[in-house]
Amino acid sequence: MNSKYIGLLALITASSLHATPSGLNNIPTADTVPHRVVAVQAFSSFGGANQFATAGPGQHSFWLGFKTGWELGHANLEWGFDSPLGSDMSGPLFFQTKVGFKPWEDGAFAVGVAGVATTDIDRAGDPFTYAMLAHDFHFARFHLGYGLQTNGNSLLVGVDKTWKLLDRDFNLNADLVQTRDQEAWLPSVGAKYGLSEHIVLETWANFPDQGSVSFIAKINFVFKF
Repeated sequence: MNSKYIGLLALITASSLHATPSGLNNIPTADTVPHRVVAVQAFSSFGGANQFATAGPGQHSFWLGFKTGWELGHANLEWGFDSPLGSDMSGPLFFQTKVGFKPWEDGAFAVGVAGVATTDIDRAGDPFTYAMLAHDFHFARFHLGYGLQTNGNSLLVGVDKTWKLLDRDFNLNADLVQTRDQEAWLPSVGAKYGLSEHIVLETWANFPDQGSVSFIAKINFVFKF
């Protein structure tokens, strides 16, 4: 998985309400945005080992996007767009979509694609196609999947747990992604909190085997129509 796509992955989830695929920190999951829900997301990265394509070491980048969901019989479709924004360089505009199923109790499965550039194709990188499984064992929920990308195939592993904090959902999670064409791993830990019915905050830290730790902060505005 190349660094450009790691930057794209995020929104994360039940939590990952991001314009990138719903997931944990750096991995997509089998979760999808609920029927007729829209999540508008703004997120930025900070720190030395910056994972976003538009920022170099020690810089930060800003992304803006949205995603939405729609029921299709026994399946749920998610799709959305996002793009980096900045005074020096903005774009490309990326498209993502996935289809999720619940084939057994407490389990889920999804297939999708992310990082499909609709503009500035030459500097966008290749799309990332993936399949994810999840099962909730109640003491924690576990995620396992695999992604395909040119020179960037990756095993995707994650775990998360949600509690009630001041009557709002509070989620702690961690995930692990293969990087540098399966030669290394990128671990991360993060948290999400539903500040209100319409605002979800999330943040996480990446711990690369080379370079410094990087941090991502995200705010999600959630609406139903």
